[in-house]
Amino acid sequence: MRRILISGTRQIVDRLEAKLRNTYDVATEIIPDNPSEVCQISAKIRRDWVTICSFSSKEELKNIITMFEVNYAIRSR
Repeated sequence: MRRILISGTRQIVDRLEAKLRNTYDVATEIIPDNPSEVCQISAKIRRDWVTICSFSSKEELKNIITMFEVNYAIRSR
């Protein structure tokens, strides 16, 4: 199974994990709820952790998932 790491606030991490856990082996990292903090999703590709996408905690869930899926497809080739 493909491994990903979601770093973000508790609210966004929980929502993303619920959506992505059926397809990916999800690990999470909670960061403090600070508007200046950047959330990100990283994936293990060929033994290295690669940042797939970075986003604000205020970003729409649908946009985050779309951005992640497109970037993951590009980087995992």
